[in-house]
Amino acid sequence: MSNVFGVTWRTTCLGLRSPSLHPPNLAAPFCPLGRQISPAWSLDSTPRRLLSSKRLSTILLPDTRVSADRPCFPNRIRPRSFQSSAVLLANKPTIPPVEKGVKLRDVPFSKTEIDKIFGSRNKMSPAMGNRVLSVLQARRLAGTLDLDLPADITRATRPSMINVGLEYLRKNYPMDEDAAIIARIEREEREYEEKLAREAEELGLYKPQSGTYGAELGEQNDPSGRSVLKAIRERNEKRLLAEAEKKRQEWLEGEENYREKLKEHMAKNTALQKIEDTTALEVKGRADPSQRPLLAWIQKHHLRATDTETDFSNLTTSSRLIPSLIFTLMVLALCYGFAVTYQPPAKADRMWPSLPPAAATVSAIIGLNVGIFVLWRAWPPAWRLLNRYFISVAAYPRVFGLVGNVFSHQHLMHLGINMSVLWFFGTKLHDEIGRGNFLALYIASGVFGSFASLTMHVLRNSLFLTSLGASSAIAGVLAASALLHPGDKWTIAFLPREWQESLSAPAWMFFAGLVTFDIVGAVMKRHVPKLDYYAHLGGYLTGAVFALNYRARARREREKNRGWLDRVISR
Repeated sequence: MSNVFGVTWRTTCLGLRSPSLHPPNLAAPFCPLGRQISPAWSLDSTPRRLLSSKRLSTILLPDTRVSADRPCFPNRIRPRSFQSSAVLLANKPTIPPVEKGVKLRDVPFSKTEIDKIFGSRNKMSPAMGNRVLSVLQARRLAGTLDLDLPADITRATRPSMINVGLEYLRKNYPMDEDAAIIARIEREEREYEEKLAREAEELGLYKPQSGTYGAELGEQNDPSGRSVLKAIRERNEKRLLAEAEKKRQEWLEGEENYREKLKEHMAKNTALQKIEDTTALEVKGRADPSQRPLLAWIQKHHLRATDTETDFSNLTTSSRLIPSLIFTLMVLALCYGFAVTYQPPAKADRMWPSLPPAAATVSAIIGLNVGIFVLWRAWPPAWRLLNRYFISVAAYPRVFGLVGNVFSHQHLMHLGINMSVLWFFGTKLHDEIGRGNFLALYIASGVFGSFASLTMHVLRNSLFLTSLGASSAIAGVLAASALLHPGDKWTIAFLPREWQESLSAPAWMFFAGLVTFDIVGAVMKRHVPKLDYYAHLGGYLTGAVFALNYRARARREREKNRGWLDRVISR
């Protein structure tokens, strides 16, 4: 009966096992309810305290407590269903490898030494004693004292014996267990990061850093890897080349569209059909930007400066002249106010104190004219602005063009002649009448001459003509100089001195000859080309009015400043 009872007792206790995936061991002893599987020796140790934080306990310490309500009954043997061997192998738990530990010394501990370490009452076998010491030392080195010991050790030893062995190792084999635990934490974190990196690589979310193992090689197996900046640059270059090629094709194919647009523009505006020089309206072939980039660049800005959208066929004579007339009257009023209120600055406040005021004023005007000439000749992007505000167009006049065209020249000879005359006559007149009067006279003569030219061209229906240049302003300077000092001798400056004496004439006579030349040129049908006679005559008229008014005002000032004795004698 006792044998039967013993067999029955052993069979009944098969259900008492640790909550793990390991297969049950038939030799497992009876375990009381509520017993902890975690080793008791680690509760008060320093490594246990390090691992007692929420972070480390969450990562490293599994829940190893056995529930008190776990039934201690044997598992019922269920009838085996028909399954394939593959399913059974897949569900079979994996047996963990046996933990061997580390060898403390070449010669294992003897029975006497084991009894001395663990005590003779514990009846520890030499094999188990050496295994316990080896595993504990390995756990100390790896920083894993908080983990469960192998099942064979926990079955054969009590926690007190484990504590005795651990104390022996700490006494005879000292080491920094805290550092080992920290190293273990860092190692596990590193392994976890590497695992995440591998998963990210598999998903295509992450690539290893260039120069490391497994990273993508660059061109010609360059270990530095593929340059992201170079790839971006190549992608941008490819995009820019594609855009440039697209613009090139649009540029070359737009020639025919521009030709049709110009024909429609000429059909709407009949004044363009009267132009004798038809070459100005011809559509020239467009240059290929890839072969002749400079010419294509110039043609591009030439087309931008050409206005083919504005329909000026519906503009009347009054709509062309009235805004310009109002603007001209406003400019004349502003010039008069400027001449009356201008106060010359002190010498210390001038920009160029060492330069005479007349030379500084005339030089500034010449510099402005030269700058606009350079824009006409050398900077095509400025052509659109210059065509709007620095030339007078009878077909579609813009009021600011009445001022801008006075400082605008397109040919070097035209610029040179006008600026030379301005320098010789302008500096002398400036010294006599002052800067305020000189600038007012110059601007007023230029604007009024431009308006006179515009008016005559519109009234004569010469809408295709354009006008620019400082001739009208210089004509006003000549008229004022001649009428302020009509008796002065004028001659041609570039002639030899002997010839100047014989070819000189009084200023009023020289001025009368210039006025006669412009009147005859304006009246005759066959006039000298590229000369705006109406602008010259408008400038002469403005200069003459200024000179007569200046002389009358000077006479009144002299009369006012004369003493009573001079007045009596003069009577």
